[in-house]
Amino acid sequence: MQRLILILSIIGCLTALAHAQFEPDSPAPFEVYGLASGLKTVDATGTLVIRNPSPNQPPGFTPSGLASGARTGFVWRHENVGLVADLGFHKYSDRTGSTSLTPLMVGVRVYSDEHYRTSFFGEALAGAYRWSVNSGNVNFTTTKGIVLGGGGMDIRLTPRLVWRVFEFQVGLAGARNGPLGTGGPSTGIAYRFGSR
Repeated sequence: MQRLILILSIIGCLTALAHAQFEPDSPAPFEVYGLASGLKTVDATGTLVIRNPSPNQPPGFTPSGLASGARTGFVWRHENVGLVADLGFHKYSDRTGSTSLTPLMVGVRVYSDEHYRTSFFGEALAGAYRWSVNSGNVNFTTTKGIVLGGGGMDIRLTPRLVWRVFEFQVGLAGARNGPLGTGGPSTGIAYRFGSR
C-alpha cells in the first residue's frame, strides 16, 4: 500500500511539474516560422477566350489561379504586439505559361491572449514583390508594391513550438494595369525562442 501511495505521489508531482513547465508566463520575444502557402496570381493582361485556337497560336492570356509556395518570417514580439518581416515564393503554371510572385513584406501583428493553448492574431503587412510572367508572347519581370491584411489561429504544442493551423491574407498588389486583388491561405510551424 505504501508503494502505491509513493508511486501515485511521484506521478502527481511529475504531472504538476510538467504542467507548470508547459504553461509559460509570457511568450518568448522572438519567433521564426515556415509556412506552406498559396497566393492568388496577378494577371498580366485582360482575359481573352479563344474557342478553337490553331496549333502554335498563343492563347492571349496569362496563368491565373492560386500559386502554391512557401513563406518564412521573423517576429519580434512584446506582449501582444509583434513586428513582422516576411518573405515568400509562389509559382503557378498551366498550359498558358507560368507566373511567380516573391513578396518581401514588413508589418505589425496583434495577438490575442492564449486560452487552452490557442490564440488568434491579426496583421497588416506592406512591401514589394518580384513578379515574373512567361506566357506565350508575354514575358517580363518587374517589381511592384503589395499590401496585405489578415489573421489566423495558433495552437501551442510545446512551450516553444506552435502549429499555425491557418492564416488567411487579403490585399492589393500592383500590376501592369493598376492594383489587383490577391491573397490566400497558409499553414505551418512556428518556433519561439529567447527569454524575458
